[in-house]
Amino acid sequence: MKGRILLVVIGSLTACTSVSGINSTQDGHLSVTCFSRWNLVSWNHVRKTGVKQAQAYCTRHNKQMHEVTVHSQGLRGVTRQSVEVVFDCL
Repeated sequence: MKGRILLVVIGSLTACTSVSGINSTQDGHLSVTCFSRWNLVSWNHVRKTGVKQAQAYCTRHNKQMHEVTVHSQGLRGVTRQSVEVVFDCL
């Protein structure tokens, strides 16, 4: 029983964010946006998910990810949070 509860908790944590595709910005950088699916997801978790996506993208291109800026929007427990990670692959 405890094992099933643990699986449900792990499954719900991994499903708590959605991620946009990698986009080019007007100033030549790349960006990825992550959205929380629930109001109670922490900003830090949403940010880490975006950074991991950016790192994975750069790794697929045999480059290192360099974070340029991070923009956040929303209030935990009140609204869904979103984080835009702007980065370069160097």
